Amino acid sequence: MKNILLFGAGKSATVLIDYLLHNAIENKWQVTIADADKKLIELKTNDHVAAHIEVLNITDNLNRQALIEKADLVISMMPPF
Repeated sequence: MKNILLFGAGKSATVLIDYLLHNAIENKWQVTIADADKKLIELKTNDHVAAHIEVLNITDNLNRQALIEKADLVISMMPPF
Protein backbone atom coordinates (compact mmCIF):
# COMPACT_ATOMS: atom_id res chain seq x y z
CA MET A 1 0.00 0.00 0.00
CA LYS A 2 1.30 3.43 -0.96
CA ASN A 3 1.01 6.31 1.48
CA ILE A 4 0.18 9.69 -0.01
CA LEU A 5 0.75 12.61 2.36
CA LEU A 6 -1.15 15.81 1.72
CA PHE A 7 -0.30 18.94 3.68
CA GLY A 8 -3.28 21.29 3.83
CA ALA A 9 -7.02 20.72 3.70
CA GLY A 10 -8.10 24.20 2.73
CA LYS A 11 -10.38 25.33 -0.05
CA SER A 12 -7.86 24.69 -2.83
CA ALA A 13 -7.27 21.10 -1.66
CA THR A 14 -10.92 19.99 -1.80
CA VAL A 15 -10.92 18.65 -5.37
CA LEU A 16 -7.58 16.90 -4.84
CA ILE A 17 -8.80 15.23 -1.63
CA ASP A 18 -11.95 14.05 -3.41
CA TYR A 19 -9.89 12.65 -6.29
CA LEU A 20 -7.39 10.86 -4.05
CA LEU A 21 -10.06 9.28 -1.86
CA HIS A 22 -12.23 8.33 -4.84
CA ASN A 23 -9.32 6.39 -6.32
CA ALA A 24 -7.67 5.18 -3.10
CA ILE A 25 -9.19 1.71 -2.79
CA GLU A 26 -8.65 0.75 -6.41
CA ASN A 27 -5.03 1.96 -6.35
CA LYS A 28 -4.25 0.72 -2.83
CA TRP A 29 -3.48 4.18 -1.46
CA GLN A 30 -3.65 5.39 2.09
CA VAL A 31 -4.19 9.13 2.05
CA THR A 32 -2.80 11.00 5.05
CA ILE A 33 -4.09 14.55 5.31
CA ALA A 34 -2.24 16.88 7.66
CA ASP A 35 -3.71 20.21 8.70
CA ALA A 36 -4.08 22.27 11.88
CA ASP A 37 -7.88 22.05 11.68
CA LYS A 38 -9.12 18.54 12.53
CA LYS A 39 -12.78 19.37 11.88
CA LEU A 40 -11.92 20.64 8.40
CA ILE A 41 -10.13 17.39 7.55
CA GLU A 42 -13.02 15.35 8.95
CA LEU A 43 -15.49 17.33 6.87
CA LYS A 44 -13.53 16.71 3.67
CA THR A 45 -12.75 13.02 4.27
CA ASN A 46 -16.20 11.99 5.55
CA ASP A 47 -14.82 8.97 7.48
CA HIS A 48 -13.39 7.44 4.31
CA VAL A 49 -11.64 4.15 5.06
CA ALA A 50 -8.48 5.18 3.15
CA ALA A 51 -8.17 8.57 4.89
CA HIS A 52 -5.85 9.11 7.81
CA ILE A 53 -6.07 12.39 9.72
CA GLU A 54 -3.04 14.13 11.20
CA VAL A 55 -3.51 17.34 13.16
CA LEU A 56 -0.30 19.24 12.60
CA ASN A 57 1.13 22.69 12.98
CA ILE A 58 3.12 22.93 9.74
CA THR A 59 5.95 24.77 11.53
CA ASP A 60 6.51 21.74 13.81
CA ASN A 61 9.63 20.47 12.07
CA LEU A 62 9.98 17.18 13.98
CA ASN A 63 6.41 15.97 13.45
CA ARG A 64 6.37 17.20 9.86
CA GLN A 65 9.59 15.33 9.09
CA ALA A 66 8.27 12.14 10.71
CA LEU A 67 5.21 12.22 8.45
CA ILE A 68 7.33 12.85 5.37
CA GLU A 69 9.61 9.91 6.16
CA LYS A 70 6.61 7.52 6.17
CA ALA A 71 5.21 8.80 2.87
CA ASP A 72 5.74 7.53 -0.65
CA LEU A 73 4.46 10.79 -2.14
CA VAL A 74 4.20 14.22 -0.52
CA ILE A 75 1.91 16.95 -1.82
CA SER A 76 1.81 20.41 -0.29
CA MET A 77 -1.27 22.56 -0.69
CA MET A 78 0.05 25.06 1.84
CA PRO A 79 0.37 28.75 0.96
CA PRO A 80 3.91 29.73 -0.01
CA PHE A 81 4.46 31.81 3.10
